[in-house]
Amino acid sequence: MIQFFRLCFFLLVAAGLVSCGSIQSLPKRPELRAQDWISYDGKTMPYQSWQTTAGMITRGVVIAVHGLSGASSDFWFIGDALPKQGYTVYAYDLRGQGHDPITGERGDIGAAKDWLHDLETFHLLIRKKHPGLPVLWYGESLGSLICLHTAANRLPDHRDPDGIVLASPVAGLKTTVSGFRRWLLETAAKLSPRSRYSLGDLAGIDEKKIQVTSTTNHSDQMAVTEHHLSSFSLRLLTEIGRLLDANPSAAKRLRMPVLFLATPNDILSSPDQVQTLFGQIRSPQKRLLWYTRSYHLLLHDVQRAEVSKDLLKWLERRR
Repeated sequence: MIQFFRLCFFLLVAAGLVSCGSIQSLPKRPELRAQDWISYDGKTMPYQSWQTTAGMITRGVVIAVHGLSGASSDFWFIGDALPKQGYTVYAYDLRGQGHDPITGERGDIGAAKDWLHDLETFHLLIRKKHPGLPVLWYGESLGSLICLHTAANRLPDHRDPDGIVLASPVAGLKTTVSGFRRWLLETAAKLSPRSRYSLGDLAGIDEKKIQVTSTTNHSDQMAVTEHHLSSFSLRLLTEIGRLLDANPSAAKRLRMPVLFLATPNDILSSPDQVQTLFGQIRSPQKRLLWYTRSYHLLLHDVQRAEVSKDLLKWLERRR
């Protein structure tokens, strides 16, 4: 009998240790801190903010989402311009990109839904920090896909963004991938998801020929950015492909105001593809603006002041 009670005691202690261990391993609650934030699954990532001028009433908030191999610092131009007009700007670094604290996860993503959950979580944290203010999203390139699909999923309790801006929207790919080649890529991604390739490898072109501004190409631009990633996992690339496939469905579910900022010189999407995606947006308030002298990185090109001015006008109408 004594041995029986000893066994029961041992099992209870062991169960308690396991329970305590599982509690300690639970993800931390989402939280916005001074220079970083905790997402829905406990992932900690850095962010930047540009606050309104001291003494000025904050009229709204913009959350900016960068593109592939980008960083929150890419938005320094609107981060400098918009606060002077009463708009606070927040930009967070995407998981799996150049500022991911876990270096082994840079250039990779478990699933695209992680990006969508991150934006939703960050949005709700900003809503909590700035109650009663309109919160709008500005997504560039890959960031435009993340904004499009997160907004299409809708947030609960009428906490949707008050409007979204899709800059250099990835409406499709100029370089078509045959069904057989895509099947090979998806099969390879399943067999070896972490295998890495550069964008030039996949596109079959020299990265020095990928024009991203009117004066620089992809290779030159990345050479001067410390967050540059030279390659990406097949898993990440196929996840982006799935978002692209779902663009038409997502576009039809949007109801908030939408602004497209595009260039006919974009290396990724053709003007026809942008027009098609814009036409699929069912929001009663939508607008498409073209910047004919610029290339993919609109905020780093010759018309960035014009882009910022147009963005401010659009924000003013959302108040």
